[in-house]
Amino acid sequence: MTRRRAVLLVVALAACAGCLRRAAPGAAGPPVDYVRRSFQSSLAGCNDPTTGAPVACVELEIDYVDPTRATVALTQAVARFVGATALRPIMGDGAPQSVEDLRDEVYEAYRERQQDGLQPPVPWRLKRSVKVACNTKQVQGLVATEQSWTAGGRTIERVAYRSFDTETGARIGLDKLAAPEQRDQLAAELARRLRGTPAGGAGQGLWDRSTADATTDRDELGDDVLACPDAITVRSSDGTVETAVPRGELKGLLLPDTP
Repeated sequence: MTRRRAVLLVVALAACAGCLRRAAPGAAGPPVDYVRRSFQSSLAGCNDPTTGAPVACVELEIDYVDPTRATVALTQAVARFVGATALRPIMGDGAPQSVEDLRDEVYEAYRERQQDGLQPPVPWRLKRSVKVACNTKQVQGLVATEQSWTAGGRTIERVAYRSFDTETGARIGLDKLAAPEQRDQLAAELARRLRGTPAGGAGQGLWDRSTADATTDRDELGDDVLACPDAITVRSSDGTVETAVPRGELKGLLLPDTP
């Protein structure tokens, strides 16, 4: 065998390693493989407002996951979620960006703000992350976080949950976790946990809530749900409160085969 053919054979085997591993029966490990993408960048030229020491004017940290062994549908669903969170443009709505495009946009926005007469320059920090909370044959649970702050200012934090069917990439919400006749009751119980109120509250039973009450519960919960094997986690629609409810405490409200 010539040296060139030997090299090509090694490359081919390396490229197909994932195929061989995927086909192996009873292979250990989670059903979906992810690779973590990390990006850090800073713009120099500022001073700490307290000590006067040189510091970066802008610090950017982006960290997210990319499926490397998954169905096409799930890969696309995860990419859309990453694009709407970790790679979301900072200036209004727009198409998902690369991290380099996002960096350039952040730097440009900072320079424009300083040209408006904000002196001395105030450092900015932006940190975004998408992490895998659970990875099972039925469900993929992802959590996106964003933290932004300026020197001397308060930190602004945003969190988003998303659950996907491992095979189809379909979004899993409350409607997938409970039968139609029990969805209002599930929403009511989760909303009660968010509020921290006693069961039934003010003498009202869980099973006799009005249609208006059920609509309020769904509005309070927002659209995101983290459906992992151990617990169902939800956040209030304004993002200020979250709660994780063990699945065992929701017995009777969840579908027997719920993801």
